[in-house]
Amino acid sequence: MKQDGPTLESADSTRSMTRKPPYRTPSIDSEASLPDIGDTRFSGDRFHSDEFMQQEWTHLWRRTWNMGPRLEEFSGPGDYVIHELGRESFIFVLEKEGSIRAFYNVCQHRGKRIICDQRAGTARFFRCAFHGWSWNIDGSIKGIPDRETFPQFSEGLPCEELDLSEIRVDTWGGWAWFNIDGKAEPLLEYLDVLPEHIAPYRMEDMRTFVNATFLWNCNWKVAVDAFNESYHFRGIHPEMMMWSNAEAKLELLGKHSRMINEYGAPSKPYRETKEISERMQAYMRYFGLDPKDYSGPAREVRIEKQKINRRQAAEGTAPHLPYEVMTDEQLSDVYHYFYFPGAAQNIFPEGVNTFRYRPHETDPNKCYYDLIMMGHFPQGEEPPKAEHVYFDKKVQYVELLDPSLEVASFILQQDADNVPEVQQGVQSEGYKGMTLGEQEIRVRHFHNLVDHYLKSGEP
Repeated sequence: MKQDGPTLESADSTRSMTRKPPYRTPSIDSEASLPDIGDTRFSGDRFHSDEFMQQEWTHLWRRTWNMGPRLEEFSGPGDYVIHELGRESFIFVLEKEGSIRAFYNVCQHRGKRIICDQRAGTARFFRCAFHGWSWNIDGSIKGIPDRETFPQFSEGLPCEELDLSEIRVDTWGGWAWFNIDGKAEPLLEYLDVLPEHIAPYRMEDMRTFVNATFLWNCNWKVAVDAFNESYHFRGIHPEMMMWSNAEAKLELLGKHSRMINEYGAPSKPYRETKEISERMQAYMRYFGLDPKDYSGPAREVRIEKQKINRRQAAEGTAPHLPYEVMTDEQLSDVYHYFYFPGAAQNIFPEGVNTFRYRPHETDPNKCYYDLIMMGHFPQGEEPPKAEHVYFDKKVQYVELLDPSLEVASFILQQDADNVPEVQQGVQSEGYKGMTLGEQEIRVRHFHNLVDHYLKSGEP
């Protein structure tokens, strides 16, 4: 049953990338016409139907590559992390030779979860607390108390039956990825051009400083949709209109997609304002510009950040940051990538905010929202290991996150408060289904692909 798992050293191999390094992240042609991917409406039952949830598990989640733990969570042999997706729980473990393996977190005796009281730790072997059956960290059966009382073991242990069940694992970008049914194409093929696009940011070198999970009262797809378009800025994030351009550039990338939003440049109708709003000031302070020292128009704050970062690159004052390989647009703007089916990232030169959307075990009206915030840190100034925290009740994000992240926490609070209200609405008898416009093409692309998996059972 032993598979050759990917090692930490080979985690970011570019073996399947079509171009040779150094990679450059392309922009999006704002003049390019958007593809015609239909205009049908999507009914609300996909967000609350038990039957739809079951079909998703069978035909979608088991067949795709899913983002698992960060590799930085593993430092030595026997280090493990429990990662859950829907009804299943998996043990990701680092073996002695440096490879990452993953197993169903279930005892082959009576079905009890082997590890059920902690998310991560270090083990010489895994032992079920019910009857004491144990397994080596490579998943092979180690010991069975009173083995002689099992007549079916008189001629030896049937290891293939008793070893832990393994799932397929690969690594990229500093993450462990997993495919449950083992039949998906190789990871880098599945990710398409995303590894090439994101390579200049050196995500594998980043370190996590926030690792949190929130139980949200909405379907996982409601959460995905909330982050995959900027059309909602004027309604949910009106303050963002004063410091961020809601007119995003959009692009579909195979199964995945992306958009680029200008930061430090107000949206219409505030584009020509000279007022530096409170949220714009917070954004400026975050990247090191004192608003008192700035006298230009609001729309040129974006240009000012680009100038500061270019100067830092030329003077070598921020060697840990990849400014020298960034375009001007990358220095100031957020590149938002969506990894089908359940993860998205806001990507900046300084760091990455990862949003992972996981289905609930049994209730289609709930989901788990993971927030993993990572950054580049100067040598010798890496943050302490981020302990995972879990919240099953409504929280105030501004109190949870560091004050320096007030812009992010303010926006997240608005999104988190909004999605339960959407979930209530999509269950109404009066709801006739989603009508999506061009600014929501990424939402339509996502739902088209969900339907494709459910109808064909294949990518």
